[in-house]
Amino acid sequence: MIKKILVKTDDPKNNKFYLRIAGKVKEIVKISPRILNLSGAPGQTLSDMVSIEPVEGDELKILDMKLKFNKQIKAKLIKPAQGKKDWQVKVSCYSDRSADIYDFITLTTDNPHKPYLRIRVYAIFEQAVSPEKSGSKMPGNKG
Repeated sequence: MIKKILVKTDDPKNNKFYLRIAGKVKEIVKISPRILNLSGAPGQTLSDMVSIEPVEGDELKILDMKLKFNKQIKAKLIKPAQGKKDWQVKVSCYSDRSADIYDFITLTTDNPHKPYLRIRVYAIFEQAVSPEKSGSKMPGNKG
């Protein structure tokens, strides 16, 4: 990974310059998917799973889970099975009407290099459009 950072100083000859930082970034955890997109019709309960996998022998304990905004999105943390390292988050959402709902799930971990993990959740409830309403009817057309 390479990053360029603008540095501003009080030196009149060099009041601005760029630092270039390059190096390898060690992946500590894989979140799959990082952004959860749910879609369906009003009246359905939409749900899916998110997998959180520690990478390269790093141990990871999830200590807490919080949703930021929306009470319609529910999340349940599932601990790893015996002998496994993968955590799961079961996410579900319900709406009885058309709606666009989003939230962030924040997971607090015991890893000092990655104390917080964030998962974005989007749920879209929209009425199915019937074929009669979706097509344009022209005079003389029967469908």
